[in-house]
Amino acid sequence: MIIMNSVQIEKCICEPDECDTFQFMAKRLNMNVLHPGGLKATKLLAEQSKMSKNMIVLDAGCGTGSSSIFLAQKYGCKVVGIDVDQQSLIKANKIGRRKNLLDRVSFRNMDIVDLRFEDGTFDGAIYQAALIFTNKSKALNAIHSKLRPEGFLGIIELAWKTTPPISIARKVGSILCAAAVNTEEHLMWIKLLNQTGFNVVNAELEDLNFNFRGMLYNEGVLSALRIAFKCALDKYAKKKTRDVTKLFKETRKYLGYGIYVARKKE
Repeated sequence: MIIMNSVQIEKCICEPDECDTFQFMAKRLNMNVLHPGGLKATKLLAEQSKMSKNMIVLDAGCGTGSSSIFLAQKYGCKVVGIDVDQQSLIKANKIGRRKNLLDRVSFRNMDIVDLRFEDGTFDGAIYQAALIFTNKSKALNAIHSKLRPEGFLGIIELAWKTTPPISIARKVGSILCAAAVNTEEHLMWIKLLNQTGFNVVNAELEDLNFNFRGMLYNEGVLSALRIAFKCALDKYAKKKTRDVTKLFKETRKYLGYGIYVARKKE
């Protein structure tokens, strides 16, 4: 049993590709944008962080590079994406090359708790559905020294809006599985940032949604149609997507995602 801020969820023991919702989206549905809120949340995070073209930004846990490429295109900044999944990075490089963005985006195989960069390398860093899968404090301590003075930290992660009843926690754990085990309460995310050398300048909670309209915006028309077709024909995928959609509606009072922007303390 793992205890997280009075919320108890059984530790997942099944295969990540089959139970972890983010892995399901990536491996079974071949989705590129996996974090809560999608690219609209990334856009809001970037604007709140005052991201601009003269910045160098770390995208920690970048996956296939969708956010890295989005930020480089929209804000003109240079983005370094890191991830431990080599296959995702191969795909990210292919997309970056196809979009002629390799002068502004680069991708490296690296763990977010072991950052092999010089101190003061980055003007800012973002973590999107990445901290919940690692040692959060270690990851935040690792990035602190890599940011320049007053550098920003932007985070989008699953968050409990308030402590849920045991029945709700169990329901979330049974469907989101590994994705839910390490989720923090909203106020605890803020506390964690303050404890690891950051001043939180903006923190807000949003509702979770999983629907075709959002997928269309994030993935594009062809990919969204392919994913919808997959869900229609694959019984497991159909059931999983239906269960996730239903879960988000039923637990909206308790579970959402947080958008957090902080600045490095000196």
